[in-house]
Amino acid sequence: KTIVPSTFPKDLSVDLPAMQFLQTMLGLLVACLSLSGAVALKSKESKAPAEKFGFYFPVHSQIPSTLNVLKSVRTYYPNSPIYLLQDGGNVDFGKLCQEKEYNCIFDRVQGENSRWNPHSWFARFVKATKALKTEFVIYLEPDVLIRKHHVIEPKHDAGGIYDDFNPHMGPQTIQYLEKMGRERNPHFNISWIHFGLSGGSYYRTEAVLDAFAPRNVKKIDFAAMEKKEGDKTMSSDFSMLVALYARGWNVYPWEETSQHWLSPKKPTDPERLSEKLSAAFEHNHKEHYNDPVPAKDKKLITTFSEKFMDTTCHGCVWYHDADPNQRYPIPSHQPEIPKKYRYPLKA
Repeated sequence: KTIVPSTFPKDLSVDLPAMQFLQTMLGLLVACLSLSGAVALKSKESKAPAEKFGFYFPVHSQIPSTLNVLKSVRTYYPNSPIYLLQDGGNVDFGKLCQEKEYNCIFDRVQGENSRWNPHSWFARFVKATKALKTEFVIYLEPDVLIRKHHVIEPKHDAGGIYDDFNPHMGPQTIQYLEKMGRERNPHFNISWIHFGLSGGSYYRTEAVLDAFAPRNVKKIDFAAMEKKEGDKTMSSDFSMLVALYARGWNVYPWEETSQHWLSPKKPTDPERLSEKLSAAFEHNHKEHYNDPVPAKDKKLITTFSEKFMDTTCHGCVWYHDADPNQRYPIPSHQPEIPKKYRYPLKA
């Protein structure tokens, strides 16, 4: 059937069924485009943005304080991921982490006394950081008190306690690290020479994945540095500072981290810059170590059937090329450092 509209030229005709078919198809196309746009928009909206802060929490055998810290994180950071690492101990927090109240990622590794062995410490910190997938990582210890959600945002690549009670790094070490750091950051200068990277300290993920990476860790001459700086060289507090500076990352105290002093301050004592009652995180609270464990939590906490033997030595666990898959027998000495990076660097 053909219709010839009076407004059309007489030689132009339109097939009505064909037009109806085209109109139907056009309507379907528009509907599909609208639906796909709506689905894409909904998908974009439903994808929750990544949390800015994640928590790395290595533990061993402490149960009451571990629970207390986990609960505090969930109170003030309800959606932030927590990576709870059983670092050489035999307590299994796996089922506990599955509970909504705690909601954490649980992992277990063999004991290497990593807090006193830099290669081991960095490898575990990197693994946790990759799992958290956040912009910053806040490192926790069982003796950390969490008072609130922090208010002051991080300004640097890492920061912790205003350490005014430990010895600072020496000038030879500063020179060594500044020279190394300028390979990545040509204008790098160290601005903080004390400790402070204990529980409650923060780290920029970008800095962790660079400074703690095996390709960079293997260049640091910890063994020779220890002869100048002493045993603190192998501690996690100090070695993290060293690794970050060796890559030109900036570290400075964070106003949201504090040190708890067990002895009350006397009126004649100088002001303690390390102690800030307004800080969100405060280190050195051991008053919860003997708290009773709630019955519901006790049912969820078990021990592993496979027991790991831990080690207690300092600076005795080393990896070939700082690669955790190539560990030397324990105890061992740090492998030889490339001549260019030996401590101290020659002018």
